Amino acid sequence: MLDRGVARTVAFARTHSPFYQRHLANSPEVRGVADLSTLPLTTKKHVSEFNRQFWTLGHERIVDVTTTSGTTGEPTLYPITQKDLDRLGYNEQLCFTRAGLSAGDVVLLAVTMDKCFMAGLAYFEGLRKLGATAVRVGAGSPAMLLSMLQRLGATGIISVPSFLKRVGEFAKEQAIDLRTSGVRKLICIGEPIRDVDWTLTPLGARIAHDWNASLHSTYGITELASSLCECSAGRGGHLHPELLHAEIVDDEGRAVPDGDIGQLVATTIGVEAMPMVRFATGDMTFITRERCDCGLRTARIGPILGRRDQAMKIKGTTVYPAAVQRALHGIEAIADYILIATAPTALCDELEVVIALRPGAGAEAAREMICEKLRGELRVAPSVRLATLKEIAALGGSRELRKQRVFLDRRNRQGC
Repeated sequence: MLDRGVARTVAFARTHSPFYQRHLANSPEVRGVADLSTLPLTTKKHVSEFNRQFWTLGHERIVDVTTTSGTTGEPTLYPITQKDLDRLGYNEQLCFTRAGLSAGDVVLLAVTMDKCFMAGLAYFEGLRKLGATAVRVGAGSPAMLLSMLQRLGATGIISVPSFLKRVGEFAKEQAIDLRTSGVRKLICIGEPIRDVDWTLTPLGARIAHDWNASLHSTYGITELASSLCECSAGRGGHLHPELLHAEIVDDEGRAVPDGDIGQLVATTIGVEAMPMVRFATGDMTFITRERCDCGLRTARIGPILGRRDQAMKIKGTTVYPAAVQRALHGIEAIADYILIATAPTALCDELEVVIALRPGAGAEAAREMICEKLRGELRVAPSVRLATLKEIAALGGSRELRKQRVFLDRRNRQGC
């Protein structure tokens, strides 16, 4: 089934996508997964520069248009047909089933449904197909989320982990015990909650403690119109072979052994309006095919360790912004932060960690503690500078972006 799906995607793209007609013009026929390595990668730069040339059909068949987040450049357009919308919903139905949600659940959608955001739309469609109740509370107000939680007796939440942490802090201020709220499942998107050994990050552990609920990490990307969610075992996002084929490759695009870290490359199956063939996500992770404790034999993708183009070489050590974030999320004294990368020389990067402290935190003692924490986690010590919340918001905010930036890449490249 997987071989047929991959072969159909490549044949369809060659025939209907102007970009792939050119991009795959000199490539051999693809009969299955084994032949994919003969094809060139599709990059984010390709999608950005030739966006509309990826489309396989006209507006008369398109029912929705979403965009990427725009944090690495101008948001790219992603068209959706009714068939694609049904596929999105089916993908999320599978994910939610893996996580243990069912038709009887009441799920708070603490994600945006506007601003051409694909994930919110996909989650809503998935909950509908599952038969669960979807409550679109959004991600703006902890008070609104808690109000709807109490009024409806919600049993699950889909949210960015840092927002769940904010809700936990607000609940504590209001003397509300989230551990008795009835919420049993937290579907976490957009931020890592597990380390490479599958243990919870400090942020994940904090949320699990505050809510007394099971956490399920989910990985998704707009260009692939797919997401991968953890099951109850919490050991990687399960692939759905009828919807997506994944590879892990090295810097030259060659496959690496299972368990080794490399770049995630994926080919969509069943996408109609904008299929992707060997799309290089830029995300660094690994794949495992060992039988999962839940009984499934499908391949699983590990935690995202960082973005390939964001890797910094600091005093000879490779550091990803995501690793810095994981370390910072476990420090209670931090109210907000932003990371700024520079390159004084062609062979050496530098990282400045700009931090705003919570009221009452001793400035110098907190800064020294943060420096020591980063040194222990990263094996190098980036520069740490204290700032105000207003300064950090000014550095990371943008009217054009859907979310605030936490990493500014000033190494002669555009920030993300």
